[in-house]
Amino acid sequence: MRVWAWIAIGIVVAALAVLVFPLVQLQMELRLANEQLVQARAKIAEFEGVVAYLKTELDAANRARTQLEGGLKEANSEIEKRQSEVERLSAELEKATDLAKDAEAPEGDSASEPSDGWRPQ
Repeated sequence: MRVWAWIAIGIVVAALAVLVFPLVQLQMELRLANEQLVQARAKIAEFEGVVAYLKTELDAANRARTQLEGGLKEANSEIEKRQSEVERLSAELEKATDLAKDAEAPEGDSASEPSDGWRPQ
């Protein structure tokens, strides 16, 4: 019976050796996975901070863009007003120029008469 006992003990030791090695390997892999998980969570927290910062920057840029668009609309409106004023003044200048030309041109032969109104007797 001692032989059977030693055989049983040997089988138990062999079974433990076969089972312990994979369990130790599994434990090491779990530790490594846990470390990677901790690192991943730290990176996620870092990325969340970056995303929050970028959202703040984006909001500030959107506000600035909105202000610039408002200024651009005002400037375009002012330009349109100025252009219509220029067109009106150009039309008035053209009319005044035409009137001045008409007033300068005497009736009859303009080449024989002096421009100061003096006429020989």
